[in-house]
Amino acid sequence: MEHLQLLLPPGSAQKNYEAHMRQRKSSPNILVLPEGTTAFWLGDPASENLIIYFPGGGYCLPALPAHFTYLEALSTDIKQHGKSIGVLFLAYELAPKARWPRQLQQAVIVLEYAIQTLGKRPSDIILQGDSAGAHLALALLSHLAHPHPQDIVPRFSLDEPLRGTMLLSPWVDFRTDHPSSTENAGRDVISAQTLNSWARIFLGHAVEDEYNCPAKASAGWWRDLPVSRIFVGAGGDEVLLDPIRQTAEKMKVRGISTSFESSLTSCHSQAELPGVSISIVPREFHVEPVTDFALKIPPGLQFKVMGSWLNQTFFAPKCENE
Repeated sequence: MEHLQLLLPPGSAQKNYEAHMRQRKSSPNILVLPEGTTAFWLGDPASENLIIYFPGGGYCLPALPAHFTYLEALSTDIKQHGKSIGVLFLAYELAPKARWPRQLQQAVIVLEYAIQTLGKRPSDIILQGDSAGAHLALALLSHLAHPHPQDIVPRFSLDEPLRGTMLLSPWVDFRTDHPSSTENAGRDVISAQTLNSWARIFLGHAVEDEYNCPAKASAGWWRDLPVSRIFVGAGGDEVLLDPIRQTAEKMKVRGISTSFESSLTSCHSQAELPGVSISIVPREFHVEPVTDFALKIPPGLQFKVMGSWLNQTFFAPKCENE
């Protein structure tokens, strides 16, 4: 990992962001928040619709150029529907320098900033992440419902549910002995060996629990998540496919089953459970929608499904009391 981080040092996330903004002939908008937390703006910061994005990389690798082009493409799809969004992109600190739950602390800080400083309403915010970033989004939801026991993670409560959470190829389990780990070993872009290495570096001496290993959570753990809708996307060729599907099904059992074609046609109180959409696309691999932009090839089906879900979730009519 040391050799890989020499090639992709933690500071390269900001350099990749700045290069992306130069390419778009836009000025970088970099925020330095409490506790040394750094975030980048994409899209329209003034828009009432906000995505808070957590990038993947096994908590060991920085955000790549493809993360920014992927998000710009999703934003463009939304703009084609006559709407705008802002994206607040968290450049969380990486392992091994930053050990868990430092990244969860930073996720809380950026959400608190969006709501308390910017005045964004939770019902206008979608949490989004890929791989380890999706893991972080799930951990943040868990913390909002069940405050983390460590003092480093600030407590924060919402007065209404978040609009949604979009999880692409979430890293939900550190085990690599699932059938999909073997069956998809020759099809996926990540391996069980890589996942094991990242998990050791990320966790350090931390004990596995429901926050850092969502697969360990019972179905009841997900009951009180303060979010209206959840999207879980995975590729059929992922080594993580089995634990992703199993964790999503546990959330789905406790919530309201939906498909990505559905829209927000009914209003849910904060005490009610979120609608959970599960999208498994055959012959797609780990975070393929992001990788497609790195390879500069047309995005596949999952990207289109995600764009549809975002549009429906953001722009379906809200409840009268919202």
